[in-house]
Amino acid sequence: MAPIESGLDVLLVRAGRALERRRREVVAAHGLTTTGLAVLEALAGADSTSHRDLAAAVGVAPATLTPVLDALDDQDLVRRHRAVDDRRTVGITLGPRGRDVLGAATADLAGRSRAWLPVAGDEIRGYLTELLARAEADDTPTGEEGHTPAGEEATRP
Repeated sequence: MAPIESGLDVLLVRAGRALERRRREVVAAHGLTTTGLAVLEALAGADSTSHRDLAAAVGVAPATLTPVLDALDDQDLVRRHRAVDDRRTVGITLGPRGRDVLGAATADLAGRSRAWLPVAGDEIRGYLTELLARAEADDTPTGEEGHTPAGEEATRP
């Protein structure tokens, strides 16, 4: 295997893809997709939520969420019900099997990810958190603090 000599951005993308592939494999063994797992995680902390709010919490478009909810509903992992005060609104809750499948999938994922991920100190976690926030922001600054001009080495990990 050839040595990896890439910029930090390429390394982060490659690492993210490799970890996502492993996550997909683990959750698939529990009958889930990674989006399905995110839905169950979001519902675990809520009594009931709307389709739109759940889509926002998971980070997908409402139209993208529909087939995910259909699959989870077919497995009795989620339940959809009409709101009493507004019949146009559909509430979504964790279904009878949802909590059990969520617990098994997250425990399996946590156990396996310990083998995949090296221990990260607070400095690295802080750096990755800041990086993610900047990458997800619509107004990411360029050429400001934290920018390393070409030819200079970055001082961050």
